[in-house]
This record gives sequence, C-alpha cells and structure tokens, in this order.
Amino acid sequence: MPLVLYMLLDRMYRIAVDRSQGKLLIISIQNFGSREFLNYIAKRYSIAKDPAKNLPLLEELHIHLTFISEEDIESVGRYCPMFKSFTLNASEYDTFGNLISADDGQALAIAKSMPELRHLVLIANTLTNVGLEAILDGCPHLVSLDLRCSYNIDLGGDLGKRCREQIVDLKQPCASCQDYEFYSEFSHYCFSNDNFLRFRDYIS
Repeated sequence: MPLVLYMLLDRMYRIAVDRSQGKLLIISIQNFGSREFLNYIAKRYSIAKDPAKNLPLLEELHIHLTFISEEDIESVGRYCPMFKSFTLNASEYDTFGNLISADDGQALAIAKSMPELRHLVLIANTLTNVGLEAILDGCPHLVSLDLRCSYNIDLGGDLGKRCREQIVDLKQPCASCQDYEFYSEFSHYCFSNDNFLRFRDYIS
C-alpha cells in the first residue's frame, strides 16, 4: 500500500474513532492497521497497556489482510464479553504476499478466549485440523464458520462430519471465494498450482 494512502486511511480511521465518543461497537480493518492503531482506539477511552481492555462493548471485529498476534486475539476474547463475531481473513501473509505455512496459533487463541463466539470467518487461514477441532470445542455456540481457501484442513473424515452437524452455516475450504470483497488481493494463493492440486484432491 502506498504510504500516502496508508496515512490517509490512518487519519480517516482515527477521525471515525474520535466521533464514536466511546460507543464503538464494530470496527473493520481492511488491508490496513497496526497495534499502534489499536492502541490509539483504546487511548480514546483511557490510557491502557492492552488495547481491548477499554472496549468492553465490542461485539464484532473484522480484520482483512492485516496481521494480528495470538496475544491480541486472546486480549479481545478476555476483555470483550459481548464479542460474538470475528473475521480474520488472510492475516498471515509474508512480505511477498505468500501465506505462511501451517500454524494453529491463531486458531488456538480463538478457541481459548472466545467461548461466546457465534460467527467466525477464517478465509485463507493457516489453521489445521488441530486448530479447527479446538475451535469446535472452545466455541460451542458457533453458528457460522467460513473456512474457504484454508487449505491445511481436511474435512473428509469424522471432523468434517462434526462440522456439518455442529455448524449451521459452514463454508468449506474448497468453496469459491470470488464473492469475497478482497478476493483479488490473494487470488494468486487460492489458485496457485500447488493449492489447485490440493483442491482437486479435496473434491475428488
């Protein structure tokens, strides 16, 4: 992202936070944002080391193409008791736009800290079956789960059956992402040669 555009978005987001006058309920961060920005949000409520600590009314958080640490995820779950909806899409890309290899850190943080979660979107996430099973165990009220382009998951066995029984609205890894608003940002990953072969094996 060009620096000028980044600075413009940063300014616009900060103005929006200021105008919320302490009543922020939902925030969507798309291909932008940092821990410093989250700290800014928290400081508009009061000075705190942990950004989420001063957002107890937060119900939804949507993060697209922006990194968030496991610590930050656990913080949201810990300090936002009304939190029900979490979107964490393609958040673990390296600086070249490639998805980092299999890792369950984010998934385990969600499972550990968000027991009241109803809606979870993890498009192009690095979680494996281990992380998915932890989420199903730790988030028993989950109604919708979007796993599109999360290719480290295998839903062919008992875990897939459990997902279909437990989740009302389930989007599986092989489902199309073309309706996702930021699809063009990571389409090269979803349809790279290696992942296409894994996709073909998945549906065969």
